[in-house]
Amino acid sequence: MTTTPPDEVRQALADAANTVDGVKIAPYFRQVTKPGAGMVRRDWTEWPNPFGASITWQIVIFLPQDIAAAERWVDDHADQLANALRPELHLESITQQQLPLESGLLPIVLIQGQREG
Repeated sequence: MTTTPPDEVRQALADAANTVDGVKIAPYFRQVTKPGAGMVRRDWTEWPNPFGASITWQIVIFLPQDIAAAERWVDDHADQLANALRPELHLESITQQQLPLESGLLPIVLIQGQREG
């Protein structure tokens, strides 16, 4: 069985998300909380199955701090992000959440899906 190396998957997911206007995703963690900025995360791997493993990937995107503006951002970008990511990811969910940081809670959108691993 041949699998795609994780760094290539991360880059493919970041490149796909970055085709959406106002989005700037990095393949690995970066400490930037500007609205539209984000990163790819490898969340978990499920073993075993006859085909190898199924890896759940997340794309974390920071939103404006104003909750109404954050909701509008998600409304304006969710469909575009889903369409951009579907060729690279079996999309499962797009969820608006808050990420706890030392500076407080920051609004994010969490896009989650799976790929073989």
